[in-house]
Amino acid sequence: MEHEDFYLLMMEALDGELLADEQRLLEAHLSVCSSCRREWQAVTAVDALFRRSPILSPAAGFTQRTLARLPNQRVRLWAMGAVYITLLMSGLLPLLLVLAAAFVLVPLLREPVIVDSALQLLLKGWLLIAALGGALLNGASQLLVEQPGVWGWLLVMAGIVLLWSGVYRQLVNSPARQTQQILKGGSL
Repeated sequence: MEHEDFYLLMMEALDGELLADEQRLLEAHLSVCSSCRREWQAVTAVDALFRRSPILSPAAGFTQRTLARLPNQRVRLWAMGAVYITLLMSGLLPLLLVLAAAFVLVPLLREPVIVDSALQLLLKGWLLIAALGGALLNGASQLLVEQPGVWGWLLVMAGIVLLWSGVYRQLVNSPARQTQQILKGGSL
């Protein structure tokens, strides 16, 4: 077992949750390992200090003084109302801006010249986006056909990513599983 495992056993011993076998294992390790023995002495000293210290309670009248310092309910209601009205207005503000824009744009959209030029502009933009997308896909497919090594590198990189993600998952999940097996008395 590692020192971290014995440290966990020390914490369980302080809580009184050790089984007899685990207690003997801890005592045997403490008799051989000086660093763990020093750690055990320090931990037991701190635990004893906490157990001996008195439990503090608040001073007399603390609750009444604290409640008296709180703002009264009327002020609190006004403050909460102001916050809610502010939040309501901040939510309504975008809606009001959209309505104002609609009132300004509706008369402009009734003009056939403006509507026709706007539709032509949209059509030209769509055609430009389609042409650029087609050119990019054509260039990428041409590169993959002319350079088959690119496929190999892509597959190798995907394999490396998948492999290391599996290793990472094993490393992340492994310490918790090992600790559970140790505590149950099983072996790794």
